[in-house]
Amino acid sequence: MLKFLRTNVFTDDLYKKFIDKNLNLNDQLAAVRSILACERTFLSYLRTSIAILAAGVTFIQFFQIFWIHLVGWFLLPTSIVVVFLGWKRFRKTRTYIYQIEKDFANRTK
Repeated sequence: MLKFLRTNVFTDDLYKKFIDKNLNLNDQLAAVRSILACERTFLSYLRTSIAILAAGVTFIQFFQIFWIHLVGWFLLPTSIVVVFLGWKRFRKTRTYIYQIEKDFANRTK
């Protein structure tokens, strides 16, 4: 499982492919910034989902009012939806970055 995460999610290939090319420093740093921004955005989706989940559990456990319980039960699946949307956006952006890298590699050959 750890090998899967290391090779697919937290891959170093993008960094190495950009840096191995004869790029100037500005282009190398722009490529690395794009990759890191994509990962940072995914982590913010996870952080938001955990906060929504914690709020939902808190509403369910510590309040006795019906409508607050209802809001709590609504927040639980909402946190799952946020994780799914974040993962979907992360994969889409990562695929887009890979495609740009492939186009660049074909152009420099």
